[in-house]
Amino acid sequence: MIKNNILRVCRILLAIIVLGAFIAYFVDFTEKVPHKLAFLAKLQFIPSLLAGSFAVFGALVLVTLLFGRIYCSVVCPLGILQDVIGFFGRRIARLADKFKKDPAHANVEGKPVVKRKPKPLRNYQYGPNHKKIRVAFLALAILSTVAGGFYFSLIEPYGVFGRIALNLLKPIHVMINNGLYDYYSSKDVVSNFYYYALRPESIGALVVGSLSFVVLCVFAGRWGRLYCNTVCPVGTILGFLSKKALFRTRIDASKCVKCGLCSKRCKSSCIDFKNKEVDSSRCVVCFDCFSACKKDALYFGLKRPEKSDVPQTDKSTSSPDGAASSVAFDENRPLDSLRGFDPGKRQFLALSVAATTAALASVARSQEPTGPIPAQNNESLDDAKPEDYGLTPIKREYTITPPGSLSHRHFQMHCVGCQLCVAKCPARILKPSGFENGLRGFMQPRVDFSHGFCNYDCTLCGEVCPAGAIKLFPKEEKQLIQMGHVVFIKDNCIVYAQDTSCGACSEHCPTQALHMVPYKGTLTIPEVNVELCVGCGGCEYICPARPFRAVYIEGNPTHLAAKPVEKQETIEVEEVDFGF
Repeated sequence: MIKNNILRVCRILLAIIVLGAFIAYFVDFTEKVPHKLAFLAKLQFIPSLLAGSFAVFGALVLVTLLFGRIYCSVVCPLGILQDVIGFFGRRIARLADKFKKDPAHANVEGKPVVKRKPKPLRNYQYGPNHKKIRVAFLALAILSTVAGGFYFSLIEPYGVFGRIALNLLKPIHVMINNGLYDYYSSKDVVSNFYYYALRPESIGALVVGSLSFVVLCVFAGRWGRLYCNTVCPVGTILGFLSKKALFRTRIDASKCVKCGLCSKRCKSSCIDFKNKEVDSSRCVVCFDCFSACKKDALYFGLKRPEKSDVPQTDKSTSSPDGAASSVAFDENRPLDSLRGFDPGKRQFLALSVAATTAALASVARSQEPTGPIPAQNNESLDDAKPEDYGLTPIKREYTITPPGSLSHRHFQMHCVGCQLCVAKCPARILKPSGFENGLRGFMQPRVDFSHGFCNYDCTLCGEVCPAGAIKLFPKEEKQLIQMGHVVFIKDNCIVYAQDTSCGACSEHCPTQALHMVPYKGTLTIPEVNVELCVGCGGCEYICPARPFRAVYIEGNPTHLAAKPVEKQETIEVEEVDFGF
């Protein structure tokens, strides 16, 4: 009993540390949380597969084959979050039962009405394993991934957690920070808090994150790990593997008295105490049942030799052909776990996982950029001013994906929509997309230069991406990645429209892809060299023309290689000593 409780305490402590690290990493905006915590994100099941981290993916599979679905209890942040929701949900239900008033109905015999005792905690109960439903959700997720739908990213556990953390937990953290900043500022006290602009990353992301959290609260608060054992594709795949796990949660039939306490504590509803069996495909190795058992009948380990507590039948009660009576065999049947076994379903799951891996790898290989495409210069400027100058709307044909995402196709096939890059972008230019990139790109980040531009030396999004959707390039190579190219609209430029000097776009261009040339008299006007442009958005962000900017970045469906900036030779000038 003590040993089992130690396992449970260790599991809880480790889960709290992992969940706290994930939340701190997502909500942090002060850059105090070290980026080394990004390795936790790269330990996730689906992201490691998409990133091609087969060492991590193989290690997770091996751990599952050895110890069952321990990944779901101590590594998956969404699984740990469900445990937290379930913990508080059961206690909220206890308070609701405590303060709930019983209906005042008269007793026929005149006896006093006995008040119903409040339940100490909301109990779980054993439920059947809905294999067909689990397989249907997994098949739909696989088809959605291959066909280009957005369903998979909506139910992938790490992506769901990321959207909840970014759109719900981070705003709470920011409000607390801003409140403390206002308080200390009003007291004229110097503090470590500073004001951080609170604005939703996008309305769509806020709605999706809120709905995901509400659904999770309903599932976890009432039924425990129902989401993990019904909807989650990772839970279904790991459930298939955990049935072959070497170490599992098992019931010692010789000690079990069928009290049912373990089943009431099982958040996965996988303990059939009547038949003394544990469905290992749904068990998440939380060890909660161990603390509930008063007879120490549960253990985690190898299968022990079974000792039947039923007396041996006499030869006189045997059947005529010498076989033992079926009554003694049915009381403690060792092969009950194989009843209902359908090998076709296992083959389907195994083939589905293999097909998904092959499809993602082949598509990613086929869509890799092969090299830079010659850039096309803009058309020559027309000197004739239209009557509606300054009002030419921007027509962006392609959205912009982060530098290092290689192409729209590669990004869509690998991104799980966790939005960690959105949370960690120091310039706050990454925003969750709606349907700008179609269904497959729903909730995947896009670049928006409304409130900033891409830092020329920054590679943070590639460092934190766990799924390989954004490749990490050295700073020197990242500075030559052309995720988009600048487009100049002369009709909107204030130099052309108002005959006044500007040049803000040229001043903020790090490669001088947009530079000033003589225009009228002493006035200069922008000119574009697309080959030098990297699409950083500095010109678009700073352009003062309104209501429509005179320059904007058009996205490249496939990222190109910009032409390196030629270094100008510096001439050393000898200093002249004036003698004073």
